Amino acid sequence: MAYSSGAGLGGLAGLVGGAIGAYFGYNEAVAMNDMAPWMGAAILGGVGFVVGSAGAFILKSAMQFIIYILLFAILAFFFHNQIEALTGIDPIVAFVEGMERIGLKLPGGVEETLLSIENAPIDLETPADF
Repeated sequence: MAYSSGAGLGGLAGLVGGAIGAYFGYNEAVAMNDMAPWMGAAILGGVGFVVGSAGAFILKSAMQFIIYILLFAILAFFFHNQIEALTGIDPIVAFVEGMERIGLKLPGGVEETLLSIENAPIDLETPADF
């Protein structure tokens, strides 16, 4: 019962965050002329949904917060180049440096983490055709 308390608030915060993210993603994609506007809206809308709903639950449970960090890391991994093109911020570097600031140092730091991502078996350079 305690797990589901505040679920409505988290869902509402996620929808608001998703709408704001979609708005910014659409406008950035239109300004770039490099990406379809709906793709920018979908990518940053997804990020906004995860971040918005995480904000509602951040004080509720440490385990839920860790799950949201993992979800954000998965989004950042698969849409690395698109997020960097839309925001100008490398999400992997931002994530690793953010973890280091709060005391969670990853083995190898930023350089080794980026190197392992570049050698990943998936093609991260080519955006997916939807």
